Amino acid sequence: MLKWLSRTLMLGALLCLVIVANTGCSVLGINAKTLSGRTTVTWLVRTDININPWEYKVVDDFEASHSDIHIKLVLVPSGANFDQKLVTMQVGWEPADIFSIWGNNSWADEVYRGFAADLNPYIESSHFSFNGMNQKLLDQYSVNGHVYAIPFATGGSYVYYNVDMFKKANLPLPPTSWDDPNWTWETMLKDAQAMTVKSKSLNERAYGMSDDLWPENSTSMLFGGDYFQPSTYKDGVVKSTTATDPLVAKSVQWKRDLIYKYQVAPLPADATLLNGFLSGKVGMSMSGVWGLWGNKPAKFNWAVAPLPHFTSNAKDVLFTDPWMMAKDSKHPKEAWTFLQWLCDPAHGAKTYMESSGAVPPWSQLLPEWAENTHKVMPSLTKEQLMQVAQGSLDHGQESINHLAISYGQFDSVISNVLSPVYNTGKVDPTGALNEVQKQLEETIKKVGSVKPLSS
Repeated sequence: MLKWLSRTLMLGALLCLVIVANTGCSVLGINAKTLSGRTTVTWLVRTDININPWEYKVVDDFEASHSDIHIKLVLVPSGANFDQKLVTMQVGWEPADIFSIWGNNSWADEVYRGFAADLNPYIESSHFSFNGMNQKLLDQYSVNGHVYAIPFATGGSYVYYNVDMFKKANLPLPPTSWDDPNWTWETMLKDAQAMTVKSKSLNERAYGMSDDLWPENSTSMLFGGDYFQPSTYKDGVVKSTTATDPLVAKSVQWKRDLIYKYQVAPLPADATLLNGFLSGKVGMSMSGVWGLWGNKPAKFNWAVAPLPHFTSNAKDVLFTDPWMMAKDSKHPKEAWTFLQWLCDPAHGAKTYMESSGAVPPWSQLLPEWAENTHKVMPSLTKEQLMQVAQGSLDHGQESINHLAISYGQFDSVISNVLSPVYNTGKVDPTGALNEVQKQLEETIKKVGSVKPLSS
């Protein structure tokens, strides 16, 4: 009886191994592909109907030339769900070998928690070349000369405009140079007023512009102000905030005035009903780089321009997406091989640019980006498009939501307190910002003592 039971158990164990090896299932974190002679690298990404097809193709292309490595693609919704999944994986059996900042947490959060690996040893041993990489973009994801992430896409904040509405109002199109002295916020306001059509019927209205910039400090930076100290962008720590800065107040008042005083921007509720810029009823939208692909479904001619001059020290906000490697990866050699492929201007960075329309961080890819984008925006030449893209990088500051530890908590405070200012028009901006400052200070205490990344 015991002999029969022993044989049965052995056969059962062998059968399980056969099933695992042929189905790709995993047992206790051991992936079947590893058992069949291939090392598995886990790639954690967000669910995105526009980008996921690119990720599947990357896996196929990479595995075709790396027969010893299997890429396990894990898709999770962005935001808090992504953050939770990343934490669960990093402290569990199977760390996410390669990941990015698709949740509410920032790059600084992942470095501070010890999730992101110092890539310098891998860069040096493989002689990975950064020739053509914008050094400014690489430096912002480095700590004391140690690289903790490699950019694969970037882009700034821009004015997206409806070419047809400009022509209908007999207005000259906005410039493409960020240094054009005539492209001021006063000029932009006059253009917006010329395109605005007031009517009791929402369907008959037209709006000259809307401020769709994010995060909230994007608008304040145009006026030379900010909610956060310069040191936060360097060491990740929010030690104090400056929500009551007069320049911040000026930016909030301006954004509110676009809606209620000048009436060139839609009420937030109307903007939702209209579907914003894509409705064809908004002449200009100030927004982030995602407009380059988010506006592609537009059924009208549109193009992109620099943000106007508000002050001499104005900055636009950059959104540079990087890939990181897990510090506790069980297969760091193979993970680094895949990360190189993802960031390589001949492979991942190139195909991502082609799929998304995002601005590449590699200068050698910029001409191809301009050529592809020209097909979407024929009113601009390739040279003009390169001027807009490069200018945003030259005048830009990386977004605070990428560089500040626990930024999500601070963003919630700012958004929640200022929402009534824009939604009702009855809340005084100065009073609201005093409340923002108070709650931000409380949030700093709640976050607690945080060690600077540079220490």
